Amino acid sequence: MKINKLNNKELEVWLSLARTIGPIKFFSILRTHGSLDEVLKYLNKVANNKVYGIQDAREEINNAERIGAKIIPACDPDYPDLLRNISNCPPVITALGDISLLSREIIAIIGGRNSSMNGRNFANKLALDLSEAGFVIVSGLARGIDTAANSVIYKNHPTIAVTASGIDVVYPKENFDLYKKITENGGLVITELPFATKPKPQYFPQRNRIISGLSLGVAVIEASKRSGSLITADFALNQGREVFAVSGFPLDSRCSGSNYLIKNGAKLIESADDIIESVRFSLSPQQKNLFDVEHCAVNQKQEKLQQAKSVIVDHINSVPVDIDELILASGLSTNIALMALLELELENRIERSPGNKISLIF
Repeated sequence: MKINKLNNKELEVWLSLARTIGPIKFFSILRTHGSLDEVLKYLNKVANNKVYGIQDAREEINNAERIGAKIIPACDPDYPDLLRNISNCPPVITALGDISLLSREIIAIIGGRNSSMNGRNFANKLALDLSEAGFVIVSGLARGIDTAANSVIYKNHPTIAVTASGIDVVYPKENFDLYKKITENGGLVITELPFATKPKPQYFPQRNRIISGLSLGVAVIEASKRSGSLITADFALNQGREVFAVSGFPLDSRCSGSNYLIKNGAKLIESADDIIESVRFSLSPQQKNLFDVEHCAVNQKQEKLQQAKSVIVDHINSVPVDIDELILASGLSTNIALMALLELELENRIERSPGNKISLIF
């Protein structure tokens, strides 16, 4: 992908395409048709009433500018390199705040919503210590551990929040003050979703791949086995990132996922030093620029993901089926199945229905 600034007309076409189809298909069409003008002709020819038109794109750009946000396409120099080099990177992100943070060294801190006071205190201390060591913290602005991590902004350290909603929509509502504190005091809020989009369950895994994609490493605190944090950890591994976890009491279900990660190779952390030593030792200047090497290292996992997608497609049709029943019937592990479902959704090959159901798009 050629890195360059787009003019207003080009950005409108880029955004129109990005809002009409999923990320993987987006870049495939862009490579096939070459110029944005040819892409626009293609869209108008094949997408019919599903096109997110130029006027819609122009309105979204104006809405973003009105609140001081910036829409950043993946070809823009301001788009973060680490995120650009994941396999299903967002074609466009919207950012509100200090976009220079995207070029800094970033560590993700994530965990359960139903967290303990000890867990939240540790997350906040970890975020503070990492910030003082020069890292920028990213999290998901969710309740619990995410809130504790993003709250270092109150101690004058910049932080990044990735949301599962439009840039102007704060979720959960009780984090409105934190959202304002982040955007008005040197921090940054980003999303890949259109202006005014309300959060939906399927948007949270999409958000999680961005959190890990931005980061050199992901630290997991108090996550259950069914927590979205484990999906984020899987994304991190798939993207060639470091995964860290804090151990917890074996009988506390809030820690079952974190303990599971440690048993399966995540690095145990007891302080920020454990992360700092690991990340800065393993990332030499050469390694930071050789993103293709990372992709080679995860080819095997990509192959497994492709196989999982094929298995899922073979098990569904146009009639909605329950996701839990589908995973059970497919014989796939829950984590790999959920990642495969996310990619299929990003490719616009499946759609979700009420009641935790999905169906194939023909």
